[in-house]
This record gives sequence, structure tokens and C-alpha cells, in this order.
Amino acid sequence: MRDRDSIVGGGLVALASLQFGIVVVVGTQLLRGGLSVPAMLAIRFAIAASILAAVARARREPLIPAPGERFWLALLGLAGYSIEATLFFAGIRFGTATAVTLLFFTYPVLVTLASMALGKGAPGRLVAGALTAAVAGAAIVVAGGGSVAIRPAGIAFALGSAVMFAAYLIGVDHAMRDTRPLTASAWVAAWASIGLFASLTFMPGRHWPDANVEWVRVLIMGAGTGGAFVCLMAGLRMLGPVRTSIVAALEPLSSAVLATIVLNEPLRIYTAIGGALILAGATAASLARPAPVSEAEIP
Repeated sequence: MRDRDSIVGGGLVALASLQFGIVVVVGTQLLRGGLSVPAMLAIRFAIAASILAAVARARREPLIPAPGERFWLALLGLAGYSIEATLFFAGIRFGTATAVTLLFFTYPVLVTLASMALGKGAPGRLVAGALTAAVAGAAIVVAGGGSVAIRPAGIAFALGSAVMFAAYLIGVDHAMRDTRPLTASAWVAAWASIGLFASLTFMPGRHWPDANVEWVRVLIMGAGTGGAFVCLMAGLRMLGPVRTSIVAALEPLSSAVLATIVLNEPLRIYTAIGGALILAGATAASLARPAPVSEAEIP
């Protein structure tokens, strides 16, 4: 049963990474068109929340999380994921997407260190090896894809995004016990959207898409976000935060392949090498058994 959950959980997180890769590529297109970061993300999360709520209603699942978890999941959306996404896309304003992605994918290390600090024990040899392979593979994919030029502000935004995403994964793992992934995803997306729409009052820039193609791209971002949220939270329940963060390193590989298809960017040998390392790390993390100290604490 545990082995099956590990495999299914790994597949769900891999699917989430693919959808997040789509979001990054489409979001980069929108930013090039001049849409402001908070506006793009506010609309993105509002669409995601609406889709998830509609699916939850159709499946007759609750729209409100379990008692005792509502505040924390709302906080994770309002002050967690919304800030992480804002920092990530803001970083692209001050450097290349390659550099921002490279710095962002320090978060698996941060998740591992945080888990150890919280008393969940050090990862086993297989998980530690998977972590090393995934981070190294992510670095090769993004660094081999082009320039890594970035200004100090971009570095600060990218690293801040990594810290917030690591905190988000740890927070969801701690807060979501009885709430179903679909309900939790809709709740987090809704509160992320609320926080971002509130911030637009104080933010300059263009706040609404001004062409049909931009609305289509925002809709794609919203649908991808909704699907990724559900897959990530469901996988997180099965794998725990450390192994989830390792498998999620598939995202830069997904982004690189999608950029080749959508943006006509060349697929370099570095992508193949880094992708092989990421796939090896993701597979090992999915199949590895968690350490005995952690097993009792993973819901």
C-alpha cells in the first residue's frame, strides 16, 4: 500500500510540475505583452478558484475546509502562495527566466533543511541522492539553456520566492489533515486571488488583458494552476514535503521542453543531460521509503 501510494504520489507531483511549466511559459508571454505581475496572478488565481469550486460542487465535495484548517489554508493562500508567485514573476523583470528558475530551484534543499529542523529526521541515502540529482539536473537544464544574467533585485526576488515556496510546502503538509485536496486547492487559490486583487489598489501598471489572445493565455494559466494545485496537494499527502520537492524539480525540464514547442527555443544537449538527472532523482524519490522518524508524521 505504501509503495503504491509513493508511485501514485510521484505521478501526481510530476503532473503538477508539467502544469506549472505551462503556467511559467504562458506567464512569460503575458509579461512580455506588458500585463502587470499582480494583475496577471490575481486573474490567474481567480480563474483557478472558480474552476476548482465548480468541480468540487459537481463532485458534491465541500467548498469550505475542515474546522481548524480554514485559517491556516487561507493564510497559505493570502500570504504564502500569492507572495511566492509574485516574487517569482517579479524576478523575471530584473533578469532572465533562466537565472530566476535556477535560483528558485534551491527550494528542495530548503525544504529538506526545514524538515530536519522540525525534527522529522535527516533523509535516507536514496532520498539524499535523489535530492542531489534533482537539484543538479535542474541547474544544468536552466544554466545550459542560455544566459544567466540577473541584477541584485532579481536575485533577491528569486531566492525570496524559493523560501516562500518551501514554507508553503511545509505549511500545507502541517495544516491539511482532514480537508480534501480539491477543497484545499480551491480555498488557497481563492485567498491568493483576494490578496492580489487587494494589492492592485497600490500597484501601478496595466491591470487587465487588452486582447483576446491575452485572455486566452490567462485562462490557460488559471486552468493549469487549478489542476497543478490539486495534483500537488494530493501528491504531498502521499510523499511528504521533502520527496514532493524533489519530484517537483521536473518543472524546469517541463518548461524547457514547452519553450521549445511554444516559443521555438532550441532544445540543447544540456536539457537532455539535466533532464536525465531530474528524472532519475524524481523516480528515486517516488520509490524511496521515508525514514521511520518521518513515517508517523506524514499524513
